[in-house]
This record gives sequence, structure tokens and C-alpha cells, in this order.
Amino acid sequence: MLGYKLFQAGFDTLALAAVVLDVGTAISAAGTTQTTATQLTNSVNDIGTVAAGAGVVLWTGTAGDSQIVYNRGANAVSVYPPNGARINSLPINSPHVLAPSTACEYWFSSTTTVIGILSA
Repeated sequence: MLGYKLFQAGFDTLALAAVVLDVGTAISAAGTTQTTATQLTNSVNDIGTVAAGAGVVLWTGTAGDSQIVYNRGANAVSVYPPNGARINSLPINSPHVLAPSTACEYWFSSTTTVIGILSA
């Protein structure tokens, strides 16, 4: 389904973003903790700049929500779950480390459990 066709059919921008994945590019990872890391707000997130030890935080999702993170940066990026949640079997609030040139799709099975599916 092409977003521009829905927009031409009268969908407003917010409704369109809910149906078609919105994309954030040239995102910079910042901060070295869950509290100071860059908050992700898009469905698809292309991280272009990653300083050593920098991180991003997934949005607060509900069961069935997902976010994709691609690390285009030169360093690994720490991907934090929302506060009080965990990614895979990591401890609560601990980051999943995403290597350069790697993507991960994060699916919420609940508000506190995120399943990370890593690219090759």
C-alpha cells in the first residue's frame, strides 16, 4: 500500500502515519543511560551517528506494536527498552547492543516485554 495514495484519498497525516510506517533518518544516538539516550519516535529509525557508548530508547508500546532500528553509525548503539521493560531475556531496563551495519525489529508482546529480531 502506498502512502501517497492514501494521502490523496483524504487521510490526514496522523492517520496516515498509523497505517504506513513513518521513517526517521539521520538520527543521532546520544546519552549513555536509558534516561539520557535519544528517544525514538518513528516506526523505522535510521541511526546515522553513534558516538562510543551512545544509545536510543524505544517508544512505549503495547502488544503488537513494533519499531525497526538500523545502525548506520561507526560504533555499536545501545537500544534501551521503555522504562520498566526488557528486550528478550536481558534484565529490565538493560540495553540491547546493536552492531554497526545491523538492523533489529523490536516487537512488543506486552508493555513490558520486547522481542528483538536481529538482521543478518
